[in-house]
Amino acid sequence: MFGKLYNPIFTSHKKTIQMKQTLNITQQELITLLSTIEKPTFTNIVMETKVRMNKTNNPYYDKVVKRSKCNYSLGVNYENRVNNNEKKEGLEGNFETEKPSGKTHISKCLLVSDKDESIHYVMLERFDEIKPTNEYICEGNQIEKQMFENYMTKVYESTKQEQERKVMVITPKIENIKEISLNGNHYIID
Repeated sequence: MFGKLYNPIFTSHKKTIQMKQTLNITQQELITLLSTIEKPTFTNIVMETKVRMNKTNNPYYDKVVKRSKCNYSLGVNYENRVNNNEKKEGLEGNFETEKPSGKTHISKCLLVSDKDESIHYVMLERFDEIKPTNEYICEGNQIEKQMFENYMTKVYESTKQEQERKVMVITPKIENIKEISLNGNHYIID
């Protein structure tokens, strides 16, 4: 079903991990694969996203891409996770989720745009304890974040969750995912 077959060995923290296989797949095949996720599943994802910046007098505007690699959880029940964290902190545990702005769930972890159903997103839970590795690329060359940091738009934390340990989800576009490791297989998205 999925493209080319490889069999790499990854070395991590002095452990050798044998991946079942590495496969090249299309975005549509990734959507099909993600639609099968029914329960929380850990994954490692490499994604590339344009860095959001202010436009005025910005020589870096629309030129910088962030390439990040991190472990996430797929297929989480966001409402249950928030309520469990609230209860652990002695709060009510009566959080109710709202429909994601501009998006609709079509499976546990897949969403589509309300305006254009051909645009897919994946819902990922990230954890503060697991820091992503990021690199920034400007016109094909690596660049330090300090060079353009002052032009970046501000990111605000959600105020909808009362508990101290927040459940942090992101919903990147499927097209931003370049690699994903899932159930022992490593997929490279063409």
